[in-house]
Amino acid sequence: MLNNIKKYEKMSIATSILLIVFALCLIFSPQASLNFMVIVIGVFLALSGIVHIVSYFTSDKEFRSISTELIEGTIYTILGIFLIFKPTILNEFLAIIIGAWLIIQFIIKFQFAFNLKSLSSPAWGLMLLSAIGHLIFGILILINPFASMVTLTTIAGIILLISEIFNIVESIYLLSRKQ
Repeated sequence: MLNNIKKYEKMSIATSILLIVFALCLIFSPQASLNFMVIVIGVFLALSGIVHIVSYFTSDKEFRSISTELIEGTIYTILGIFLIFKPTILNEFLAIIIGAWLIIQFIIKFQFAFNLKSLSSPAWGLMLLSAIGHLIFGILILINPFASMVTLTTIAGIILLISEIFNIVESIYLLSRKQ
């Protein structure tokens, strides 16, 4: 049992080191990291599309008569190729979705704050501040969506880096114990 724990902790350290390298890429090269991730998604979609197309043409006539494999494959392949050659478009689109979501959250929280105020709840002011924060962040993201995604990627890298450093410390501590 102890040998299995030690083997697991050694693998955990190796995995953490790889994730630290990835986190450093996210921190120091967020734009390139985002583009790389979108390209990987694009490659996956294109390959998936090709598999669907091949599946369509290699299946029997009965299956083809009801199959959507050809159209799915064509859409996935075109979308994948598009993402491979225009990776920044997904970054901006994702940021726009996040910005719009934050503004929708503002509307909901704003309404809720005034509902709380009508109930004489002291929490209404905090809810109003939270709503205003959502509005500000939503607008900032929508004003410059790509820079916002770069910032979010950098923050994600910092969080991943800290998490993996803690994992390594924990693994080293467990390995050093003589149980």
